Amino acid sequence: MRKNTKRNFSIFMTAIMLLSLWLPFVPAPQAFAEDTGTAVESTDRTVRVHYIREDQQYEGWNIWVWNTGRQNDQIDFQSYENGMATADIAVAPETASIGLLIRSTDNWDTAVKEFDKDRVIPVNKNDSITKAFITSGVEQMRIIPDGSAPKIEQGNATFFYRDKELFANDAMDTIEKVDLKFNDEIIPMTYESENERFTATYENIPNGTTPYTYVVTMKDGTTTEVQDPYNPASEIVFQKGELTVSGTVAPAAIDYNQNAVLSLDVQGMTDELSISSMTADISALGGSKELEIDPALKEVTIAVDDNVTAGTKAIPLTVVDSFGNRYNGSASVEVKTRQAVGENDFDWDESIIYFMLTDRFFDGDETNNDPYNQNYDAKNDRGTYQGGDFKGITEKLDYLDDLGVNTIWISPVVENIKHDVRYDNEEGHSYYAYHGYWASNFGKLNPHFGSMEDFHKLIDAAHERGIKIMVDVVLNHTGYGLKEIDGSVTNPPAGFPTDEERAVFSNLLRQGEVGTDEVRGELAGLPDFKTEDPAVRDAIVQWQTDWIEKAKTAKGNTIDYFRVDTVKHVEDATWMAFKNAITEKMPEHKMIGEAWGASASNQLGYLETGMMDSLLDFDFKNIAKNFANGKLKQANDALISRNGKIDNTATLGQFLGSHDEDGFLHAVGNDEGKLKIAASLQATAKGQPVIYYGEELGQTGANNYPQYDNRYDLAWDQVEGNGILDHYKKILNFRGDHSKVFAKGERKTIGGTDADKFMVFARTYGNEAAYVGLNVADAAKDVKLTVDAGAVITDHYSSKTYTASEAGEVVLTIPAKADGGTVLLTVENGAITAAEAAGTEDGGGDGNVDPIPENHVRIHYKRDDNNYENFGAWLWNDVASPSAGWPTGATMFEKKDSYGAYIDVELIEGAKNIGFLVMDVTKGDAGKDGGDKGFTITSPDMNEIFIKQGDDKVYKYEPVNLPENTVRVHYVRDNADYENFGLWFWGDVTSAPVNWTADAPSFENTDRYGAYVDIELKEDAKEIGMITLNKVTQEKDGGDKKFNLLDKYNHVWVKQGDDNVYVS
Repeated sequence: MRKNTKRNFSIFMTAIMLLSLWLPFVPAPQAFAEDTGTAVESTDRTVRVHYIREDQQYEGWNIWVWNTGRQNDQIDFQSYENGMATADIAVAPETASIGLLIRSTDNWDTAVKEFDKDRVIPVNKNDSITKAFITSGVEQMRIIPDGSAPKIEQGNATFFYRDKELFANDAMDTIEKVDLKFNDEIIPMTYESENERFTATYENIPNGTTPYTYVVTMKDGTTTEVQDPYNPASEIVFQKGELTVSGTVAPAAIDYNQNAVLSLDVQGMTDELSISSMTADISALGGSKELEIDPALKEVTIAVDDNVTAGTKAIPLTVVDSFGNRYNGSASVEVKTRQAVGENDFDWDESIIYFMLTDRFFDGDETNNDPYNQNYDAKNDRGTYQGGDFKGITEKLDYLDDLGVNTIWISPVVENIKHDVRYDNEEGHSYYAYHGYWASNFGKLNPHFGSMEDFHKLIDAAHERGIKIMVDVVLNHTGYGLKEIDGSVTNPPAGFPTDEERAVFSNLLRQGEVGTDEVRGELAGLPDFKTEDPAVRDAIVQWQTDWIEKAKTAKGNTIDYFRVDTVKHVEDATWMAFKNAITEKMPEHKMIGEAWGASASNQLGYLETGMMDSLLDFDFKNIAKNFANGKLKQANDALISRNGKIDNTATLGQFLGSHDEDGFLHAVGNDEGKLKIAASLQATAKGQPVIYYGEELGQTGANNYPQYDNRYDLAWDQVEGNGILDHYKKILNFRGDHSKVFAKGERKTIGGTDADKFMVFARTYGNEAAYVGLNVADAAKDVKLTVDAGAVITDHYSSKTYTASEAGEVVLTIPAKADGGTVLLTVENGAITAAEAAGTEDGGGDGNVDPIPENHVRIHYKRDDNNYENFGAWLWNDVASPSAGWPTGATMFEKKDSYGAYIDVELIEGAKNIGFLVMDVTKGDAGKDGGDKGFTITSPDMNEIFIKQGDDKVYKYEPVNLPENTVRVHYVRDNADYENFGLWFWGDVTSAPVNWTADAPSFENTDRYGAYVDIELKEDAKEIGMITLNKVTQEKDGGDKKFNLLDKYNHVWVKQGDDNVYVS
């Protein structure tokens, strides 16, 4: 794994599960002419990245690269031509793909990341240069395909011509034309400018060996006949075949919570034929139309979407041989109705996972704390075993049950290397394999964790409570000291692997200098298994699957799930073989994989491909952080999109922190309110919540080797009276009570905005619904819900119940973020259809806006997109602190209300005028929203102004789009008691009231100033008279009031006990 945001690989032994980034590129299955020229003539290889920005602003932008085999660091763009920035990146001969991220500066803390995600570029095998085009804001890259020999499919051959040298020098356009000479014919080829190659297809190629050449005519008039640069023999060999294809599925009948193995049988093979590709169409099961099957395995694991109805489903099969011939067959499987086994049974996608480092959870048996007599006398006690074990977990199962989790993910259970891997470190900080990822014996339990009897008791005790056991497994590597060369270590430390232990792995590991290739390299120097070797693969798979039987108790319980380590560092065939072997033993067994960087938008090919059932979601914590930081819409939109990309056969495990990353609470500056908001988002999102041990108590820390503050001992002395723990119990148990709604249901926004600082969303599944309200503000939030009349709403967070009014409204309070910021709602007799901030005219606002300080003016700013990030006001004239340090010295619009965002500007004594402009401070002059603006202060009461995006007008009141020929009369009472008060009026109005007091319109509508009445006016109206009165007592508030400037103003204000009419 990458250890920091700069994506440097960890140094020796600094990351237990260090991951590189991407899988090697695998071309689509087709037959090729014999390609003996694929080796690049030069060892110098280059990836050329072209970056295109619409604004053509490239200053400061650079590329961060990794996995190149050369320079894993910042690469600057070297040229700026044709509207693009271009950089050449050197790569090693063995590099299959590189990872990169384009950023705006060399400072990770401030840099804008292009598309904010890692990318992978497969490196060409046949050309010395790989060309990639990346457009700002566009996820899809355009990569020029590799040079290729002809491809044969169903008796048709497609030919490709490219001059390697011209391609490397961007000069393919100097060729005028190319003709293909094949089978005594001359066929004109078509130039594909986007792929920088000429192509032609010849149908029904003859059997046997047929030579071909290319006739190349340059634009300078020269013509040359050449052989294929990518196939020096320049010949095609083709043979029709006669194969029959069939398939079987075992088990023959499964439900949607199980898997089955699809096996293919191919008859009629000859020595001249081999299988190029195998695919199965499992769309009838809700899966892929072209599920790839490794020809060497001839089998793959399949799954059923939970929306598929019961019955027998056909699975069409397709096999392509080495000559491109296609053969069809079929298989079938029966889909059964899912039958729950006991009241505690749940589906795989309903898992609520608690991830612990077994050694750090609880010490239930001190007698196993030092089974190798190491004494563990070390300066760095955080690098030594802490004593946690199986008995400790068993003793604390009630704690986990009360917490609301139903799955426990424990560390690898196998025996690990015994010695201090930092024995020769001058600092003296010891470091042992307490985490479990450095195995020395895959068939034996780690004695630190206890005996097989202890393990069985844990499994049975967990299952009695409806809790499943997930065990971490490693198929990529062993622990240190197990390579042959390690036998020559002088003065090895106590517990160092013996020659006998090394002999077990002698033929299984890569020996000698290995390198750091993503799949066939060593990860942080850990001995790497040769998993591409079928014999090695079979041995490793056997070791791991044996644990299903070893762990089986007398009651029939066993390990339910595997968490799979370092997925990206093992080739796909091994994962397919592993999944097949597990499924054959236990069809309901599932696996969640750790593929660094995986997310809903980039599942890296491991889901719905016969490998993993789920992946850890590395992007979720960023979504949660954005939400907690006030980017509610952005985060919620991401979760709506994520919701639609996962299902029971391919889901994601959302986590906030882990043993390999900074704790979430640490990352948000120890703001416990933000942790609670993030946890609520995590618990109510589709997917599998993964709670990292101690998070529920507020424990956190940095991912700082070798201390690893994020790998603390669980603080059992902090359990009682822990507010964060209470929060976790509420949200996780609510999820458990509505498990299928949250695991499988749709997600819909009900109400709330970034400006409101709250959001309400619905999760629905069938006829069931649950609603969640989250408040990221520092103060509690009153929210008005629109519901069916008579509906009863229960908030399971506060245990309060609300009954809707006849108007179909309920007002409830979402606590401040520090107090949980959460409501968890269910509705009887109806549904929630809308949510808005209570007490505001338009549903906007925060409900807790600070009063305007004395001798200040409040500048309100409204943007159409409600996005105020990076926007501020540059101030001058009669302000106490004129802006300085353009442009970042602007005062930022950080506070929100019902109108938008605002700032409070302190004035000098006797201030008469202020000047200001609004801009995006990251863009300077280019980010200005309109021109300079000014405001003249004619009264001490004028302390509030309003501006709108794209409008230079300064309003003295909140601008509202009133109908034409309408005046709004605002009424302000000291105690805001407007009940029974109305307005009597006359003058240039279309319809004046007639019956005294009864016809006077009531002050029913309210806004930020008080209450108001809208009056329709005659054309060209100028004057209106009015009286404010109590309609019940018929008492007047003051005398008659008159206003004769209706041709200039459509908002007027009257105050309690004041006969004047004001225009602001």
